[in-house]
Amino acid sequence: MASDILSVPAPPPESRGPLAGRPSVDPASDATRLLCAGTYLDPVYRTTVIRELLTHRFRVVAPSYGYDAVPVLAHALAARRLHRIRLALLGAGGVVTFLLMAVGVLDGFAALLLVLWMLWATAFLRRVVTLQQLSARLARRTGADGRTRGFDGSYPEHPELTAQLIAKIDREQTSDSSQICYGGYKPFVGAGDQVRRWSTAELLVGAPVSAFDGRQAPGMHGLPGMPTASGANGPEPRRKEIVPFTVEDITDYVSARMTSELRDEADRLARIEGLAVERSTFTTAVTTLHGALTAIPAQSVDHWQDAYGSGRAYLCIRVGSWNQELVTTAFVGFDLKGSTLHTEFYSYVLGPIRGSFHLVDRLPARLDGRTLLKVAWHTLRATPEATLRSLFSRAPSALSGLLPWKRNRIELPKPVDTSEFGLGRYADTVVNRGALTSIRELASSGVFHVFFQETDTIKYTQIVERQLLHVIRDFLQEHNVDLAEHEARQTNILNYGSNNNFVNGNNNTTNSGTQNHFNGSDGG
Repeated sequence: MASDILSVPAPPPESRGPLAGRPSVDPASDATRLLCAGTYLDPVYRTTVIRELLTHRFRVVAPSYGYDAVPVLAHALAARRLHRIRLALLGAGGVVTFLLMAVGVLDGFAALLLVLWMLWATAFLRRVVTLQQLSARLARRTGADGRTRGFDGSYPEHPELTAQLIAKIDREQTSDSSQICYGGYKPFVGAGDQVRRWSTAELLVGAPVSAFDGRQAPGMHGLPGMPTASGANGPEPRRKEIVPFTVEDITDYVSARMTSELRDEADRLARIEGLAVERSTFTTAVTTLHGALTAIPAQSVDHWQDAYGSGRAYLCIRVGSWNQELVTTAFVGFDLKGSTLHTEFYSYVLGPIRGSFHLVDRLPARLDGRTLLKVAWHTLRATPEATLRSLFSRAPSALSGLLPWKRNRIELPKPVDTSEFGLGRYADTVVNRGALTSIRELASSGVFHVFFQETDTIKYTQIVERQLLHVIRDFLQEHNVDLAEHEARQTNILNYGSNNNFVNGNNNTTNSGTQNHFNGSDGG
């Protein structure tokens, strides 16, 4: 399947300037810097970044929580270019050596020595340039004045990193007030691993009329001193009339209150600087090869529809800590069915970046003679093994690329065909353009590097959860809803979280409630 068929036209180039201030994209964060360094340190990760953002450009880019994907792709292309330059020099040197042998200038032994020298010299130069690039552009240095200097979000230019591709990534990686297209089972692509979940269904009943209500409002009957209706279990209290509200109303209220109380209006020392509150609609992007490859326009979803491809809106409450290397995200969704308010809460965490990528911060600031001698010796020792490994690993793909019908083709997974006559062979090919993973998730460590990263995940999840329940309570109270059921469920949720502490047994990832949905009690 030709890649040009699957490529999605991008809009005219846009300026990247405003993105630096948008909450979900941080081009100068530690997360961005370490991901860029990883493209030089890990060839598998480098190849994956290029595949996800460049080769499979027909696929939507996953949201970038706390990092910018454009510099990561730029450095991945630069690292690949270093490797390709080395291969080109080896190829050109091989041709020159063969011509010198053909005219009788070199004999076989001299030609062999020259080829071995070229193998060593090109590998040595590539290592030196890689070290220089990591030390000069991606290392974090602390000056004599105590200020940290280094990575500023800039990146090298590359012919394949076009203005159209940059505009596409910029547009799709920002998650605020936009539509996110996911391609797998989990809609919250790019957010990491789930650590907690709960849901509640609260019956909206009017609050009882109390003696403190000064006057009888519409829908209020039986003020103190007036007769009350009798039920099977005794007198029924008179209740206020509920002030009608929509999903849009409660979502906007929660968003504004969470932003103001946790960041904008909080005291300086109590403020969560890395807090971002956004609203996004999650939907699929599955089409056919000959269908339109444009995403469904984002829209406000006031009620969740039960249909394939329909979008569901969630409030995304994200806290980026450890200079965006640890990102805790809570997704909150509301739905109104009849006289019932359904609330969903899902908490995810992007764990710290692999420890091997942190190597960039321990490299020497400058390459002196002693360091260069070490590099030369280590290159000499590693060249034979690296050459053989490269030949055997790349031979199948190189031979496959020589076939005309294999060039520039992208293999798409096909749905399982269980029909009696295998009729799926005649159906139009399904193209899933939704994001399957993010380059940040691919670089996450399986364990926390320090104890306090794990405790901060618990802390921010509990803070967001507690504040959320408090804000929802205030909203319901303002709309004359009886709070008895909400307060009972709130107590249940908070007690469950404090008793289970969000941590599983192997210390690999926080995991309270991941598989323990509140069956039967529905979260409360």
